[in-house]
Amino acid sequence: MTLLTREAITRTSTFEMVEVDVTEWGNINQETGERERTTVFVRELSAKDRGELEAPRYTKKGQPDVAKMYERAINFRARLAAATCCDADGNLIFRPEDVTLLTQKPVKVLIRICDAAIKLNALNEDDFTLEEEEDAVKN
Repeated sequence: MTLLTREAITRTSTFEMVEVDVTEWGNINQETGERERTTVFVRELSAKDRGELEAPRYTKKGQPDVAKMYERAINFRARLAAATCCDADGNLIFRPEDVTLLTQKPVKVLIRICDAAIKLNALNEDDFTLEEEEDAVKN
């Protein structure tokens, strides 16, 4: 058995990844008229990224901000896709400001991406629903 050191842990930053079909986002082949098979990779979240997905939004006075909680809940799939879609080297392909763009994409592609991200990251989509956050506001 090997006991890892801080240096050994901090020098590795590999994220497990899975490939997800996003053919609906691909180019149309001019000869066949069919969409070309297109994929993205979905990777594990960093601890920081997961915290940002889970963190409730509060006002500066520490009070829950219901409007921001609502926005977080309805944009869940787009936020998760932006935080996990990457290239073959594990580099994220979307920026946080791309969430709005992703909310305009067909949901069936985002569902496939999110299903992969939820499984890969041991997430539970129920953890990010509006009902849970409304309960937090009431308490």
